[in-house]
Formats: sequence, structure tokens, C-alpha cells
Amino acid sequence: MKSYAYLHSPAGLLEVVECAGKIISISFCDSEMHVSHTNILLDEAILELDAYFKGAKVFNLPLEMECGEFEKKVYQSLMQVPYGQTLSYKELATLAESPNAYRAVGSAMAKNKFVIVVPCHRVIKEDGQLGHYSGIHGVKTKEWLLEHEKSFL
Repeated sequence: MKSYAYLHSPAGLLEVVECAGKIISISFCDSEMHVSHTNILLDEAILELDAYFKGAKVFNLPLEMECGEFEKKVYQSLMQVPYGQTLSYKELATLAESPNAYRAVGSAMAKNKFVIVVPCHRVIKEDGQLGHYSGIHGVKTKEWLLEHEKSFL
């Protein structure tokens, strides 16, 4: 059974979904669509996300990544990118040991179910432009998250 929790963050409303002792998604949303439940893992997820907005740089949440092996490798590589830094889709493809798969990396970013924790907002175009972001307010949210992180460096 899925359990839900919500965080009203400075970047927007976040929904955290837990199932069987794992976080299965963290996403921006418009409203609280489900009844919030509390459990130790959801409480920890909300605490860690809230701490991020206060400058914390590390997450220790058990994520259940229901995706292909390529996406998992991309997400795990992305989670190694330091707080406040950016890299290009091409650089992330190289980190994920698939240097020519930068378009596939972009596709993986669009499917990311763990905003902020799997920091797809740190991936930008090779020319330095921000590119796309599937968060609730698109590129404005991506820009806000990057500026937020830079303010704590």
C-alpha cells in the first residue's frame, strides 16, 4: 500500500510517496491529491527535503528505482554530482559510461521520479543554457533550485 506525505517548500509543493519501506517517488504537484500518512520513512524524507531547503547537501533515503538499467546508471551517476555544480547531458552520459548516449540521458532526466534527490536540475545544455525541466514551473523551478544551491556554497 502506498503512503503519501507533502512538503510546502520554497520551490513548490512536493509529494513524497512510500511503498513497502522505500521511497517510490518525489515530485512537484499542484495540490495534495491524497490523504497524508505518517510513518518513519515519510517523516525522514520530509525532514531531509526540508533540510535541503535550509542548505543541507546530502540525502540518505532508500529509493526504489523502477526503471531500466541505463536509467539507474544515469541516476546513480547524477547523484554523485556535487551540490551547487552543473554538468552537461554529454558529461553525464560519459559519467554513466555511455558517452554517446546524451540524448538518452535527456530522456532519462524527463522520467526522473525523484526530483531534488536525483538532482536532474543540475544537468544543463553543453552551451550553458538551462535546457528543459519537468518540475511544476519548468525552467523557472530549475533556475530557482540552482540559485538556491549556489547561495549555500
